[in-house]
Amino acid sequence: MIKIYPSTIQGQIKAPGSKAHAQRLLFMASMAATPTRVKNVPRCNDIDTTIGCLTDLGCQISRNVTGDEVVVSPFPKTSPMPNVVLNFKDSATTARMAIALCGALGIKADCKATGNLLKRKMIQLTGRLALRGVTFTGFSLPFEQSGRMAAGEYEFSGDEGSQAISAIMMFASCLLNDSQLKLTSPLKDKTFLKLTQSSMEQFGVKIEETEDGYHVIGRQFYQSPKTISAEADWALATMWVLAGAASGRKGSGVTVNGLNPNSPQLYRNLEQINALLYHDFLDINIDATMAPNLATIYAALAIVQGASIHISGVPQLKFKETNRLAVMADIARQFDLDAHETEDGIEIEGDGYPVYPDTPIDCQGD
Repeated sequence: MIKIYPSTIQGQIKAPGSKAHAQRLLFMASMAATPTRVKNVPRCNDIDTTIGCLTDLGCQISRNVTGDEVVVSPFPKTSPMPNVVLNFKDSATTARMAIALCGALGIKADCKATGNLLKRKMIQLTGRLALRGVTFTGFSLPFEQSGRMAAGEYEFSGDEGSQAISAIMMFASCLLNDSQLKLTSPLKDKTFLKLTQSSMEQFGVKIEETEDGYHVIGRQFYQSPKTISAEADWALATMWVLAGAASGRKGSGVTVNGLNPNSPQLYRNLEQINALLYHDFLDINIDATMAPNLATIYAALAIVQGASIHISGVPQLKFKETNRLAVMADIARQFDLDAHETEDGIEIEGDGYPVYPDTPIDCQGD
């Protein structure tokens, strides 16, 4: 348990590393022929799960004392590939990347999971791989997979999101022939695809963007850059900025350093909404479709200010490590605010007079 006392948050802090970027770099390092040192790796359960799965595949991985540098010695690409047991625990990103990796190399894998990941749909990825030569005992976890994916056309609609596309993009480059990732409708958010593409280029693998998707050139090999660093996370930086805003005292504030202004991360484009929330507000509507990972942070700021907030566009938050909408509504009620989750968001009703009783907050492992 952590006990927090009333205080003013003020000062400077280095932005933590991006989990999404670090996971991509670790998987790409596993496909190279020589070791790669990955720097600025955040300490979190999802990274531990990624490292555990790569170790189970045969990588030799070491971390420094603080855990923010990881050296990945890639696993041998033998024929036939060994059978493996992979436990993705609650990490959907680890699951998608490992499933695509095993499909590309023809690795037979017993894939396990825990928590909400057991409820999350994997068919966006497994369904496409099944059409291209990979066999699954089921389309949602847990399942066993075998067989090798073939190059060709992979078709996606824009509302399916980019994580499954990213996973196939990363490993289709290793196939014997070229592949096309075709989008039948525009993506709402290309953040993860841009992050994946730029990371692949750092490992010497090229992706060509087309009018309706991406052309993935086959017979490419990941080449270790020897040392590479995960970008600082703009979403986590926003959490600290809004924590400074929550202090609410004249002259208080937080400066976050180490961010890449040219990052492909979506959250670097949120200066306007962050500036809006930095000022006092009593009632605000936010469509968080383009910023789903910040919805709970906006809700927390409303709780601190005793304000009303109406957040929509984030139904996927029900299927994270917890149902984040339900958890945030419960926390708001502990602070004597009316709150409830909706079909795609959360409603919190404040009266502009924040009350801060001593309150135990259960984050439910999220």
